[in-house]
Amino acid sequence: MRYLLIFILLLLGCEDKEAIAQQKREIQLLEKKRVADSILEFRKSSPKQLHTELQAGEGVFQVLERIGLNHVLIMDIINKLRFEVELMNLKAGERFTAIFNPDSTRLLEFHYKPNRAQTHKVFIKDSLEYEHIEMPTKTLRRMVKGTLAESSTLNQSLLDAGFTRSITQVVNGILLCKISFRTDARVNDTFTVMLEEQFYQDTIINSRTKVLFTSYQGRRAGSHEAYRYQDSDPKSSYNAHYTPSGEALVFSGLRYPVDRLHISSSYGMRIHPVTGGRKMHYGVDYAGRTGTPVFAVASGKVVVSGYDKYSGNKLAVRHADGSTSYYLHLSKRSVGLGQQVRSRQVIGKIGRTGRVTGPHLHFGFKKPNGKWMNPLQKRMIATPKLKGKRMDSLKKQIASIQESSKSIKVEIAPKAPLAVDSALVPNSKKLSDSAT
Repeated sequence: MRYLLIFILLLLGCEDKEAIAQQKREIQLLEKKRVADSILEFRKSSPKQLHTELQAGEGVFQVLERIGLNHVLIMDIINKLRFEVELMNLKAGERFTAIFNPDSTRLLEFHYKPNRAQTHKVFIKDSLEYEHIEMPTKTLRRMVKGTLAESSTLNQSLLDAGFTRSITQVVNGILLCKISFRTDARVNDTFTVMLEEQFYQDTIINSRTKVLFTSYQGRRAGSHEAYRYQDSDPKSSYNAHYTPSGEALVFSGLRYPVDRLHISSSYGMRIHPVTGGRKMHYGVDYAGRTGTPVFAVASGKVVVSGYDKYSGNKLAVRHADGSTSYYLHLSKRSVGLGQQVRSRQVIGKIGRTGRVTGPHLHFGFKKPNGKWMNPLQKRMIATPKLKGKRMDSLKKQIASIQESSKSIKVEIAPKAPLAVDSALVPNSKKLSDSAT
């Protein structure tokens, strides 16, 4: 009897434990369901993010259209960005993010991220606002020396040294101002390049790499040096490479009509910022503050000085080669019809007269036959030589570059010839005609 009682008590205890365990499982299931419901509710009430990348051949308009925005909002966003970002310089693969309200019916923010450290943000509060976000980066310099091998080219030697194609083009463009590679480059000529590179979290930002210094020593080409000059304004038209004497190494270029280069709209077909229609844009727009000086790009005679409701205050100057430069939307005209002007003379001020969305200079160019052309393709006058305070600043920057070169470990570029038929190598060991 006693054993039976003990067995019954044990059995009841087991049932109680099972009941408790079952109760715990039910509580856990309820808690999981509660958490899942909370997450679902949070997601329903949270902003929706849509990430996309720029495809080849696209512009910001196409990206915003693909996201699903209406044309009015698209033009508002573009007009907000165009005076902060050079939208025609976008590259395939760059990232965009659109942030919508929970039911995806209203855009809250639009982000353009040209690199990991930089974000251009347009957001909607009472009106459309803009914010530039810049993450901290570190800057390092490195120096590379190389020697041209038989049957190779400077271009290939730079690529072999690990330079990107864009930096290779910069170095080539600098040296081409002084050296004819097709006739003067020789085997065993040497080159030196100093780069300044920016890193974000140990990842290099290629778009911010600068060529600070480059030199070339050749048996026939001679010795040449070039240094990068940097104005306080990162968009200054004077930011370029110069010889130690201040001579600009700009390969066959036109003088600029403004000192600050921020192209808000380029030459070619575009969506008109006011009408929203697709139309040919016969010029280049340089964004700038109202009252900023506008310069004649070359000497000539003023053949247009007037005003109309589309162009606003406008000027045109005819030059010695028969071409004509045009300057529209000015806040002020400083020269009159028939007046002779010299290169770099102030002829007006940037404004927002006529049909515009913001202050800028519309700069156009006509060929002698009267047909419009892309002003950026006009070849007439090189950038002027540095003088005065800019020349003094160049000397200080050269001294800084030379001082830093003393503490930089020099990298030696590989001397690897191209795989070419030996029959094509000239007996004189002159480099092949593909040298650049």
